[in-house]
Amino acid sequence: MRTEQGPGGVALHFDKRGNVYVATKDIKISSALAEAIAKRYLKEKHKTYEHLEFEAFSYDHGDLVYMYHAHVPDLAYGVHVGPMKFATDHAHVHVSAITGDVYGPGCGFGSGIVEMKFDPKEYPADLKDKRLPYLQFNTDFIAREGGPPKIDGKIDKEEWQGAGYQVIHVGTAKDKVTEYG
Repeated sequence: MRTEQGPGGVALHFDKRGNVYVATKDIKISSALAEAIAKRYLKEKHKTYEHLEFEAFSYDHGDLVYMYHAHVPDLAYGVHVGPMKFATDHAHVHVSAITGDVYGPGCGFGSGIVEMKFDPKEYPADLKDKRLPYLQFNTDFIAREGGPPKIDGKIDKEEWQGAGYQVIHVGTAKDKVTEYG
């Protein structure tokens, strides 16, 4: 186990497998408060949104952040990172667990620029220490009919045999979005 100093003087503890642990006392923004901040940001930025979903607590933008995404009607933005081009209809919101500031647009593509500063007077005081039952990277798993799921963080080739699937394309070979919807 080793310890390093992270953002805002927070101690990051690394185990042998590379997992990072942060003491609860070092997190200034609770998960409930972070969700309220994300909702306020979406309303101010996009006026309307659907289905806000927590993705993960992560280290991004040089900060510890709560990662969210939400569908925003009529939103389409593109990102070009190296050889990958990506278009999305979801707003990605990253809320700092240290300061409460919101970075944009998030999801690994963020510039590290704060798009909304946190003002604690705009939120109910009871959210300060309230924690929500979030699941980190809540993903589906495969379970064969009549058998229990094998939850081990990976899907082996034999688990796919005879399973239904959907092809998902990430990125595009074109420079511009030619179709949307």
